[in-house]
Formats: sequence, C-alpha cells, structure tokens
Amino acid sequence: MDEALQLMIQMNEGIWRRFKDGVADVTPEEVDWQPRPQANTINAILRHLRIEAQWHLASLEHGAQSPYQDAASVQQLVVSVPLDFERNLRELEDLYTRFLAGLRRTTLAALQQQTVLFQVFPGGAPHSADVLSYHQAVHLAIHLGQIRSIRNQYRRERGEPERFFPDNPTFPG
Repeated sequence: MDEALQLMIQMNEGIWRRFKDGVADVTPEEVDWQPRPQANTINAILRHLRIEAQWHLASLEHGAQSPYQDAASVQQLVVSVPLDFERNLRELEDLYTRFLAGLRRTTLAALQQQTVLFQVFPGGAPHSADVLSYHQAVHLAIHLGQIRSIRNQYRRERGEPERFFPDNPTFPG
C-alpha cells in the first residue's frame, strides 16, 4: 500500500477512535444544550457530520459530486436528516467504517482517478480529489473539538469537573 494512503488511513482511524471517546456517555441534556442561543448543539454538529460522511463515502465509492450545489439543495439535504442523536451516531459510525474500508481497498492512483473535485460549500474553492481522505479526518477533528468544548462548558456551568483535560496546567481555571 502507498505510504501516503496508509498515513491517511491511520489518521482517519485515530481521529475516529478519539471521536467515539468524545461522544461516549453524552447525556440527553448535553445533546441539545447550547452555551448561547445562536450556538450549535452537539446534536446539530453530529447531524452535519453524518451528512458530510455520506457524501465523502459516495465520492470515494462512486465518484459522486457533492450534493452542495446551492443554498436550496443544502437546505433540502439538511431537513432530510432528522436531529436524532442516537440514529445519526449509528449512521455516522456505519458511514465512517465503510469509508475506512474503502480507503483500505483502494490505491492513491485510484483515489485520484475515482473521486471528484469537490467544493465544501457552494461558491467555495474546489479541492483536488486526492485530499478527500485528509479532509474527512480534519473535518471530524474540527467538530470533535467543538463537541468536547461544549461538553466541558456544560459541566463547568453545573459545577462538575470537565471531562476533557480537567486539570490541564496550560488552561488554569
């Protein structure tokens, strides 16, 4: 296997393990809690990740274009996926597991040929297809950071110890 592709597989596997730990034992109260009214909830972030993972898998397996063509298509896609934390977590795990299996079955050359140029958002700059596996891992890591921050803030506001790095000397309380 190509070393670059092996590195991408390892990176995706590692962030997926961290993600599962980051959402382990999340409470129903945490799922829909907002630190302020305009903030995302863990539930909304998870739905977003599930939607993106579906597209990443379709691109890897079939060379499918992003469903993000315009604001209306994005809205239609979003409303088609309910805010159901448990269901979206199960589906995200299935999609991510299939994505990792697809990466293991392919080569870097096949990945470059089969996947398509993609734009993360309508009107955004297109990315070359060979960064698909990198984008998936980075995207998941970014949102994992949000989820961990939300969970820590939720606990802090209730006088509970933070779940992630509760005694980190680089972040004194």
